[in-house]
Amino acid sequence: MDNRELDAVSYESSVRRKRKSRRRIITVTAIVTLAVLTVNIAFSILSYKYLWFTDLTQTRYNTIDATMYTLTDNTRKLIETEAVPMIDKVNEERAEGEKLKLNIIFCADPDLIEAEELMRYISYTARQLEKEFPEHIDVSYINIEKNPTAVQKYKITSAANIYPSNVIVEFGSEFTVLSYQAFFTANSDSEAPWAYNGEKRFASTILSVTRAESPICCITTNHGEDIYNADGSINEKYTAFVSLIKGAGYKVQPIDLESDTIPADCRMMITFNPKYDFRAFGNLGESGVNEIEKLDRFLDGSNSFMYIANPDTPTLTNLDEYLEEWGVKLARKDVAGISAGQIIRDDAMNTDGDGYSVLGQYATEGKGASICDDLLSLSYPPKAVFTKTGHLEIPKSYTKTYVLADEEQGIDAYEFYKYFKNGVSRSMYNIFTTYDSAQSMLDGKVYDMASADKRFSLMTITEEIREIQEDAYNSVNNASYVLAAASTEFFSNDALNSKSYGNTDILLSALRHTSREIIPVNIDIKPFYIYDVQQGLVTQKQATTYMLIMALVPSVIILSVGAVVCIKRKHK
Repeated sequence: MDNRELDAVSYESSVRRKRKSRRRIITVTAIVTLAVLTVNIAFSILSYKYLWFTDLTQTRYNTIDATMYTLTDNTRKLIETEAVPMIDKVNEERAEGEKLKLNIIFCADPDLIEAEELMRYISYTARQLEKEFPEHIDVSYINIEKNPTAVQKYKITSAANIYPSNVIVEFGSEFTVLSYQAFFTANSDSEAPWAYNGEKRFASTILSVTRAESPICCITTNHGEDIYNADGSINEKYTAFVSLIKGAGYKVQPIDLESDTIPADCRMMITFNPKYDFRAFGNLGESGVNEIEKLDRFLDGSNSFMYIANPDTPTLTNLDEYLEEWGVKLARKDVAGISAGQIIRDDAMNTDGDGYSVLGQYATEGKGASICDDLLSLSYPPKAVFTKTGHLEIPKSYTKTYVLADEEQGIDAYEFYKYFKNGVSRSMYNIFTTYDSAQSMLDGKVYDMASADKRFSLMTITEEIREIQEDAYNSVNNASYVLAAASTEFFSNDALNSKSYGNTDILLSALRHTSREIIPVNIDIKPFYIYDVQQGLVTQKQATTYMLIMALVPSVIILSVGAVVCIKRKHK
């Protein structure tokens, strides 16, 4: 074999080696790429499932020993010592079968929940609870837009709505539907939250749905209340109202304040369009019991009272005088020596054509707005319909108080009413008013007209605040509330069962805001904004170190592997 043949053989051998080497390189590259992708996917799945992350969110608020996404020891201990034993007790008493867990249900897909910053806070807290208590707590995500029937059982009535931003906490037959705003703290004059209180809200709700007994709602009787039939049964016209109260977590029972003792677990009392006055000094009756005094002591105990009237509700001297101290006064005028209620008509904003099924205008600021904040966040808030409604006047003992506009914070000017007497301070807010086009009718004639700066009040809430300060950021509100409405038709079956109206959602929201919840006293809220830049923060040096590690480590690994490959190829 001559040199040319040898050179040809050597060339062909070299070509084969290069081809083989290229194939090997391509194969190795494909394997490595596939392995990297597989590892990344597996790590992403496992890190999401088991919450593998480093929480550096101390920079979001001013504390040293906690972060936004990490559970505090106080929350763990509270759930472990209070809720877990109740869950175990229920499961021990059940027949054989799958054990009950406490379910935390989000109403949208996980990627949609965690793409939105505020919802992500709530989701991470829920998943941390699931990770900490895997035998007792389960977190799930349901896309209710694709599968609305999956949450049907959590609707109090067929007309109730559940939104993608809602969070449902359920244990057995007990459940609570929360709006996302409930997990954050905002000033009464601003919609923007300044702190996250997700741990406290979850702990409070979990304790509530796992406790043995539900709170009681007492509906007064023996005053000719419209809600009862002559035999004491519930009037068929208002069965949806009673069912809704039960669905909101209350046991409902009648109470005769003259003869019955108010139950220790009673947190809400309702008087529904009475015809006869309450007993008080000067009219105590044979029993000698002062019903107004009993009601007053009840409200001193951080509880709530709901008063429902309409234009036909008669003058009740004792009850009317007491309710005026709580900002509630039904608009009445004397007609031919008889006190008559005024009825609202609105020829522009109504649902029935004759003007007497009036559309209510939502309050957009203050306490009244916070009651319907979940509904106001919708593109089209549901209609609030007040049929054959009267309106509420402002008692003389209440003074109009103004909150000035703050353009930087996006706060519009608004007004509310203050009461201060004998050391007692109360604030009254509109929840719904009429529109500017409304008229107040008296004896079939126009008595008064609304305007841009004088709208008639249809539903109000009065709050007496009793705050206990826990620390620099946190306080417990042991407030009492009186909620008043001037339309019994607002609470009728027709209104509450209508899918066209928002009356059911409005009432559920009002019940949530006026109920006295279990408040854990040792779980702090987490403010977003930093006031002391030296305390509990990642320093600039630490931040630079983290950045360099994350940027350089992958590069060093790649360069090292490349160098090894190049050296081996050179010496082959």
